[in-house]
Amino acid sequence: MRFALALFAVLGACDNGAVDDSGFHPPDAAPATDAAPPTPTGCIDDVATGDHTYTCGGLRVDARIPAACQAPGCGLILVLHGDTGSGLLMDAHIKMRDLGEQNGYIVIAPSGPPWPGGPGSTWNSSNDATLVDITNQFASVFRVDAKKIHVTGFSRGGFVTWRLLCDHADLFASAAPAGAGFGQGFGETTCFQQNRAPSRNIPIVFLMGRTDVSVGYNNMVGIRDAAIAKYGATGPSVLDQDAKYTHDRWAAGDAVIETFDHAYENYPTSDFASAKGHCIVGSTTDPTAPQYAIPCQPPNAFIWGEQVMQFFIAHPMP
Repeated sequence: MRFALALFAVLGACDNGAVDDSGFHPPDAAPATDAAPPTPTGCIDDVATGDHTYTCGGLRVDARIPAACQAPGCGLILVLHGDTGSGLLMDAHIKMRDLGEQNGYIVIAPSGPPWPGGPGSTWNSSNDATLVDITNQFASVFRVDAKKIHVTGFSRGGFVTWRLLCDHADLFASAAPAGAGFGQGFGETTCFQQNRAPSRNIPIVFLMGRTDVSVGYNNMVGIRDAAIAKYGATGPSVLDQDAKYTHDRWAAGDAVIETFDHAYENYPTSDFASAKGHCIVGSTTDPTAPQYAIPCQPPNAFIWGEQVMQFFIAHPMP
């Protein structure tokens, strides 16, 4: 009888370690039944599975905690909006919370200080330390895999993403800036100029609009080329393309830079129509929404949020 009970327990433990249909591979950690639950600490006052709104460092932080992340070993993704946006509005464009839940990543989407003279929020460099602290708090409370912490942002959030990958390559495994480049003319410091570079060749995937009026395509080409030169990467290898976009890769050993260089534009009836290629590819949000209506007009050959998640999964910290 004791042998039968022991065999049943072993089989039950094997069942608990199975990979689910989502494709998420549980990290090398104790099974959920053996792991103590996370403990509320600091600004993270509720650790239950699901969607939460926290206040951390004076910022609103919207987060989703997948059920799988009650156990140690999940990943963590920081999502950063652009001017007039918010954490939730940015997530509506790229659906990173949904993707995180499917793939075992906690997603945090903070909202910056108020955008002057209008709705929504913005960012400035004085917020960087707070964003890093928030990331570290979530990583600690939920015992995430330190090799699976990533950052992505669009427009002003893209400038912040360039800066964070430059200054905190020890924290972020890989990064996905979009619609942002060198900071001159935007009141921003970013990376790969003025003797600024990351401490390691952090993998980067970059969204670039060929007709982007807000930031300028040449500006984005400039930071792309500076990163390629700094990494000593060669290429490009064309991974996919059609008449409207090209997915390129430059590489040098473990160093990888990928770009999604596209000709999509905002809807001509959108409030952001004049920004042209400064839009989020694959977004299905309402182009007539009163705030942060920046989806690229379809048809689009790829979905930016999905490409970001695939890149993050493929590029953990070495």
